[in-house]
Amino acid sequence: MKRILGLVASQRRIANGEMLIKEAAASIGEEYELELIRLPELNLQPCKACYACLVPDQRCPLTDDLYFLLEKIKEADGLILSAPCYALGPAAITKLFGDRIIALAQHIHDLWGKPCVLIGTTGIKGWEGYTLSALIANARFLGFQVKDAHMFLGALPGEALTNVQSIERIRALGASLFSEPRQPEAGQCPTCWSDIWKFPEPNHAVCPLCGQEAIISSSRKGLQWDFGSAGKRFEKDALVEHFQVWLKAQVREFGNRRKELSEIRNRYKGQDTWIKQN
Repeated sequence: MKRILGLVASQRRIANGEMLIKEAAASIGEEYELELIRLPELNLQPCKACYACLVPDQRCPLTDDLYFLLEKIKEADGLILSAPCYALGPAAITKLFGDRIIALAQHIHDLWGKPCVLIGTTGIKGWEGYTLSALIANARFLGFQVKDAHMFLGALPGEALTNVQSIERIRALGASLFSEPRQPEAGQCPTCWSDIWKFPEPNHAVCPLCGQEAIISSSRKGLQWDFGSAGKRFEKDALVEHFQVWLKAQVREFGNRRKELSEIRNRYKGQDTWIKQN
């Protein structure tokens, strides 16, 4: 029996994201056990950038629910995450969770390759912003194998499941969790599936998430995208190098340059007016 962990980023009960997770899980085609966690109900605190978690066998010093969530993820055979679009991006709790990546990445070997599907919901067509790209980036940073990801339209609770196309799409998404991943769609980065591109110079496109590059030219058939080598930012070796090697080296570098950097920092000490709520 497969153990599926559903992570719900909405505070609404029986909202579109929760229902879509349940419909996706019911479509995997084999026996399963679905456990659900409502992320806003957890105590997840902002990363303090103290780097204590980089010390071998040292946990993040924040006393919150991060490691409870981490253990639940480790225990699961597959993950389904849903998040509503707020202000053109995913609900803030997903970013708060993702911002703890330094501590979580120390467990990359336990998380690597865990299958995952991602669900975004938006109330207005064309107003999904960067929601899906942000969810994809968080999942790939954690080493998950993203099998499918899709934005569903529905502002009112239940509206995302009122048409046949949405039901067929969520069932296909659920079925992919333990099968082959879907192929990138038109306009998406072929490496990470983000639909956000930067253009540092004419005819040159770069995916800001994974680093995939492309040369764009025009033809009778429209724009022609010629992709270079795949972006390597989300590969396991790259993640290990960044979060377990490079960051530790930066901590040592700061120690070596502490006096030099303190002279700069001291210029900005004092004469501060900080406002706090009583």
